[in-house]
Amino acid sequence: MLTNLGRMGMLEALDAFRGKLGLINTFGADLEGLQPPETALVRDALDFADEVQNLDLMRHSWRTYYFGLLLGGYRKLTVDKEILFCAAILHDVGLASGRTSEPRDCCFVVHGAERCQHHLVGQGHDRAKVHRIADAIGLHLNGYVSARRYGAEAHLISRGAMCDVFGMGQRRIAQNVRKDIFARYPKGKLNDALEIWPGHHLAGTRAEFLISLEPSRKKPDGLKARPQPGE
Repeated sequence: MLTNLGRMGMLEALDAFRGKLGLINTFGADLEGLQPPETALVRDALDFADEVQNLDLMRHSWRTYYFGLLLGGYRKLTVDKEILFCAAILHDVGLASGRTSEPRDCCFVVHGAERCQHHLVGQGHDRAKVHRIADAIGLHLNGYVSARRYGAEAHLISRGAMCDVFGMGQRRIAQNVRKDIFARYPKGKLNDALEIWPGHHLAGTRAEFLISLEPSRKKPDGLKARPQPGE
């Protein structure tokens, strides 16, 4: 994890240096042209996300998709938009309503990958495709995911999420496109939607480690913990 974050930090520093010299050719595209394909898999993934995720989580998922796709365009990667979208729109489903595991008991990313796989396979979708989606979800908190080893889609889900939450990679995306994305999908209370609170996640998980890097962050006053199943 530290190695991955170090790599991301070096990429950001290099982008900042190149930006000051005017050497970054930012990538931009019309968002209408970046829409996911109209397939049964996309529809079922989006319907499931709409059913269980709150507005801030949905908006984050859409931003993750667009940022991931744009960063892929910057690198001229060949991307399966169907896989990328399904993974992006469901990458935090482990934090959504109806979950059967709490972050303090199990890594929410692992639970989300399993939940996504169970739902989409249950809808009759191709197991190989669903496996790729679930793998991308399970890997996205690694800090950096190799496109060569895990595929462009898994790489870009991680990059898209890091771009949205931490701003990493935003220098590579045209400013007008970034403004358009945030205008359509405002951030809102993203930290609360992602439950970024100290002591809330299972010790030793990637989420807990990332949150520990910002020890000043506190759980909102008056926010009640979600009840355990059966309570």
